[in-house]
Amino acid sequence: MAPPAAVTRTVWTRVLLLSLGGFFEYYDLFFTGYIAPGLVRSGILTPTTRGLFGATGVASFVAAMFSGMFIGTAVVSFVADRLGRRTIFTFSLLWYTAASVVMAFQHDVFWLNFWRFVSGIGVGVELVTIDAYISELVPPELRGRAFAYNQTIQFSAVPVVALLAWRLVPLAPLGLDGWRWVVLLGAAGAIFVWWIRRRVPESPRWLAEHGHARGSFM
Repeated sequence: MAPPAAVTRTVWTRVLLLSLGGFFEYYDLFFTGYIAPGLVRSGILTPTTRGLFGATGVASFVAAMFSGMFIGTAVVSFVADRLGRRTIFTFSLLWYTAASVVMAFQHDVFWLNFWRFVSGIGVGVELVTIDAYISELVPPELRGRAFAYNQTIQFSAVPVVALLAWRLVPLAPLGLDGWRWVVLLGAAGAIFVWWIRRRVPESPRWLAEHGHARGSFM
């Protein structure tokens, strides 16, 4: 039996709000490659600049991000099972946004990569928590469509960040390197999404599994 129309609208609204958060998660992930020419142009990275984990140059920047994501997905994300999906996807969004803002003002390769690593942890946690929430929220008959909708919104970040980087990285608006603007614009968008999805409640399945009353789905 199909779910009531009001419930279906609620489901799609929540999927949209979660996916918008995922949009900026993918924005943060994919600008790794798009701002790399700006990092080289600004002199922060060179082919011989040694970063974290023994990598050099742009490779060190990429390695920092994906190392952080590995830690976030494999080691830290279990806390969502203990503390709740909503708590963790909210915290991780603010985590990687704050780390990216700090990174945008770095001039030293160590701190650039360090804050990229910290940001990667938050992105990794958000990555798995959004998927867990959607799978627990959406009825089985709508789940495939919901994930397709989710992925479409999230991956639309790729052309957006590519366009912004193409326009901004070669420039220095207001005396600030263009790559820094790309990072900061993504952070500003993520904060806006955090604000509009504050009313997204905890996963009903997580509440039930932890002995809390389900309350109204609406």
